[in-house]
Amino acid sequence: MVDQVFGELRYEDGLGWWGKQTLEFGGNQCTVDVLIHDEEKEISQKQKKTYEYFLKKWTALQEDLIDALIKYYNEEERFSYGPDDEVEAAEWWPEIDTKKALLQAVTLETIVVAWDFMLEDNRCLYLLFSRSWGGEDLDDNGIGICIQNEKIVEIAYKDIAF
Repeated sequence: MVDQVFGELRYEDGLGWWGKQTLEFGGNQCTVDVLIHDEEKEISQKQKKTYEYFLKKWTALQEDLIDALIKYYNEEERFSYGPDDEVEAAEWWPEIDTKKALLQAVTLETIVVAWDFMLEDNRCLYLLFSRSWGGEDLDDNGIGICIQNEKIVEIAYKDIAF
């Protein structure tokens, strides 16, 4: 299917519609997956508006997003688990206190537009990132950021989007 807002999409039972989007993030072009949660095989107008508003605010939102990710890393993630050995721990948990360091440590992979029933009072979507710190990510925990009405409301593991 080709949608006017999302472009070319394919449907996957149990999750919804999948597509690709090219965005600028932190000064670099990146291609990300876009998932529109859906059980009815129909994308709602609320989901389309949520995504359109997000895209309009994306450039301005990025600075807040980068600052929030740096803060999350340093206050929540860093040294929260991992090896006891100081040298090994230093490899797991690099210094990340600048935009440049953060952009080297995270990759924006997916934008998830929430199910229609979740959009009654808010425009809600999630940004999912992979990350390079904390050892090998065998469980694909990564970082999930919940955005409501183009404002960051929560940062946690990726599974907050599901």
